[in-house]
Amino acid sequence: MTNTAWRVALGVVTSSAFFWGVAGAVDLGLERTRNGYALPDGGEWYNLATFGGFIVAYFSTASLTDTAGDRHIALIPAVGAWFGVASCLLMGQQTRHWVAAVIAALIGSALLLIFHRRNRTGRAGQSAHAPS
Repeated sequence: MTNTAWRVALGVVTSSAFFWGVAGAVDLGLERTRNGYALPDGGEWYNLATFGGFIVAYFSTASLTDTAGDRHIALIPAVGAWFGVASCLLMGQQTRHWVAAVIAALIGSALLLIFHRRNRTGRAGQSAHAPS
């Protein structure tokens, strides 16, 4: 996939799907099975969104951030995280929903800060090695 716009769109959609799946898993809760814990019946779409969204979002975002990219590229996973915050709070207002929403908000904010810091140190390293 060589077109940056398509990678950005794919990253936003799949990271949103991942955080929506996490919000759905929080809403349904876990049930004990003989093999451990699992989502109850009706959680198949949340499982698919969580695992598929994570895998595709990880590779599309990683391929964008490995290049000397635009500062707006960090918004890709952050938009997904904030979509997850909204989804989680729309699904319920219990303590578990609020905890999951706060964690997703922290993840979205941390991703922005990490990308900004990494991008800033990369620019500082390039200017130090530039000929005078």
